[in-house]
Amino acid sequence: MKLTPSLEEFKNKAQTANMVPLSMPISTDLDTPVSMYYKLVGEEKGFLLESVDAHQKFGRFSFIGADPFIKLQVYKNRLMIQEEDEMKAVDGDPVTAINKYMDGLKSAMGDQELPLANGGAVGYFNYEISAVFDRVRNLQVADEELLGQFMICRILMVFDQQKNASQLIYLASVKDGQNLDEVYEDAQQKMMELADKLYATVQTPAVKSVQRREKVDFLAKYGKMPADFAETIKKCKDYIVAGDIFQVVPSRQFREKLTKPAFHFYRRLRQVNPSPYMFYLNFGKKKFVAASPEMLVKVAGKHVYTYPIAGTRRRGGSEEEDKALEAELKADIKECAEHSMLVDLARNDIGRISEPGSVVVTKLREVERFSHVMHMVSEVMGSLKKGFTPMDVIKACFPAGTVSGAPKLRAMEIIQELEPVKRGAYSGTVGYMDFNGNMDMCITLRTMVIDGDNAYIQSGAGIVYDSKADFEYNEILQKSKAMFKVVEEVENDVVAFR
Repeated sequence: MKLTPSLEEFKNKAQTANMVPLSMPISTDLDTPVSMYYKLVGEEKGFLLESVDAHQKFGRFSFIGADPFIKLQVYKNRLMIQEEDEMKAVDGDPVTAINKYMDGLKSAMGDQELPLANGGAVGYFNYEISAVFDRVRNLQVADEELLGQFMICRILMVFDQQKNASQLIYLASVKDGQNLDEVYEDAQQKMMELADKLYATVQTPAVKSVQRREKVDFLAKYGKMPADFAETIKKCKDYIVAGDIFQVVPSRQFREKLTKPAFHFYRRLRQVNPSPYMFYLNFGKKKFVAASPEMLVKVAGKHVYTYPIAGTRRRGGSEEEDKALEAELKADIKECAEHSMLVDLARNDIGRISEPGSVVVTKLREVERFSHVMHMVSEVMGSLKKGFTPMDVIKACFPAGTVSGAPKLRAMEIIQELEPVKRGAYSGTVGYMDFNGNMDMCITLRTMVIDGDNAYIQSGAGIVYDSKADFEYNEILQKSKAMFKVVEEVENDVVAFR
């Protein structure tokens, strides 16, 4: 097995970097990302990022991360940094602290084409990070409220689906005064041990059988529109009539107790609802199981992209019905007006961090089909201004107009007033920022957040002047349908796992 770089190249790279990635090609034609995740991560902390897209525009790479040796925890006025077993606090603006810390992590540049191949941070920001990014009146965040977490993993596995090849990557830390021969030899030994793990037969953890008292049935529990939701829609429309906003996106949260392993839900979700952004994040007590359709913002080289989605119909039972529903969506004046409004908002967000005159709409009001719904989508692109970091880009675009409304700040104030619980992860963002300057963050949609044995699923609906409460509540149920199905099938033992 060929290991790169060589010892001599490693020593040269270590002169200007404090992290040097070593990589090795791995044959994985007998494995899937799921089996490789079990082998590398198992039940420990780590991540699996996958992607499926019918147009093959996104979704070239899948990533597995194991052995997180650096963890970042984001608070309102503080960044907590854990390096191995050492914890330190950086007081002040967490955006500034993240920029400074990431800038100090110098990874030797190897493969410039592969995102994350030279290391990077993977994690999430809650919706309430808005209190740090923007001055939103009445969005109260306690100093001790966790607003986001990121992990930097020692071990990475990158699947390149276009080339049908995989790379095993080990991120070696280099410190002043270390014997570089010993560092290289130790990394080489660990790579060999990891390769042995990957070529071994997959072993799934034993699962304790738990008998539920009653089956999970989300529609029986939540199918009827609550009276308070109708009142929320009325208040939203009152604000629209008063001229405060053009559109706002209230949401509903659904809860359930779980008895099955968290990764089982992800395994089923990737079968039921393949999506552009599929991910499983394990931060310990808190885990994320998701199949999001929508990008928040992406930086690739010198370009920045966003991908607004607004306008929804259910999937039909046949190709003919799908075409009829698609035509109905495209002809819906309300949906098209709402979508155009959010494209304009996306152009404004991208314009804040792009070179003047560089922002263009590269795709407008196209319909894309997912497992349970179809959406109207557009794409906005700009040329990133010199000196702007991935964190600056996230701050400029967060939260997406498609999950807040327009004008954005006033819509967020109304959401804070009308929603009964904090959003937490819902409508926040999940993704990566790598050491090459690349970044890809999706909106936290079609996501189940697992906290201990409690599961939270949340969806929203865009409200404009002529919205009808029953239609909007049904849209929320449709958006949640895939996740409902996954939880019901796994918890009710409809599907079996080995």
